[in-house]
Amino acid sequence: MKTKILILGSGIASSAYASILVHKKIEGIILGSPFDNHLIQSFKKNKIDKRNKIRFGKKINFLFDDEYSVLKKKKFNLIIVGTNSKGLSWAIKRLNDLKIDSPVLLITKGLVKKNNKVLTISSLFEKSCFNKNVVMAAGPCLASELISKNNTRTLFASKKIQHAKLAKKILETNYYHPDLSKDIIGAEVCAAIKNIYATIIGSSKNTDTQNLFNPSSALFEQSLKEMRLITNKMKGSTDTVFGLAGVGDLYVSVLGGRNSKLGSYLGKGMRYKRITNGVMKGVTVEGADLTMTLGKQILKTIGQKKLPLLNSLVKSIILDKKLKIDWKMFTH
Repeated sequence: MKTKILILGSGIASSAYASILVHKKIEGIILGSPFDNHLIQSFKKNKIDKRNKIRFGKKINFLFDDEYSVLKKKKFNLIIVGTNSKGLSWAIKRLNDLKIDSPVLLITKGLVKKNNKVLTISSLFEKSCFNKNVVMAAGPCLASELISKNNTRTLFASKKIQHAKLAKKILETNYYHPDLSKDIIGAEVCAAIKNIYATIIGSSKNTDTQNLFNPSSALFEQSLKEMRLITNKMKGSTDTVFGLAGVGDLYVSVLGGRNSKLGSYLGKGMRYKRITNGVMKGVTVEGADLTMTLGKQILKTIGQKKLPLLNSLVKSIILDKKLKIDWKMFTH
């Protein structure tokens, strides 16, 4: 059987992984979500992702969501879930419809709240999806750089390491270098919460003319301590926090991106609602969304005194107060 990949969702991350298939001349099908019809129509017609300047060629094909039934008789070596967190229920429904038991590589990052509990996405799959052969992709992997074939190391984590090994074998190139781990919980937790801490560290960029390295390094160190506490509480490994999925991804997110940008505005004394109604109107910021949905729950589980940075961001985003870092409360 020739290698064949199914990608669910047609966002920028999905296109980045599709570019690997193009590079390796692997056959792939991208199934768009109900919200992707405009993109799928363009891809079908032109075989080009104009956003990212990717020419898909003949081996990559596209389907609208209402065409998914044609996939029921097909076999795939790997399924990649690249929808955003809001599209996870759709992806799970389609996997349940298709009953394909190939390993599933999650490039969607985040945590979810169910029955007042904080769950990883893989845990959600275990509870809700026919296919439980989940591999999590975590670590510093900017889609634009992957598309440009810049050297990139990420982490493929799975409880069943053979699934991670298969995903690596299929997707590894001379520029894309996945590492392997069994700590899928730690990888998922780090991949999600690093967005919170990138926002906080970004607050040290509170001037247009100068980066403030002393406070940013102190915030970076405290962020790692809090990430370790949260990861360990959710049964993840400390080693993962200090690897690609943790410190590696946090480093990239601090250097640039929406989370760090939001933090820079908060650091200037601007309130969250003013920012989101003005300079960042309509911009999705994962760290802010996660703080909104799970910030209080995480604080309740671990304790405000142990997580002073998260507590400060919860007050800033949920209560719309000016961000105030309590430097005397840092964890020792």
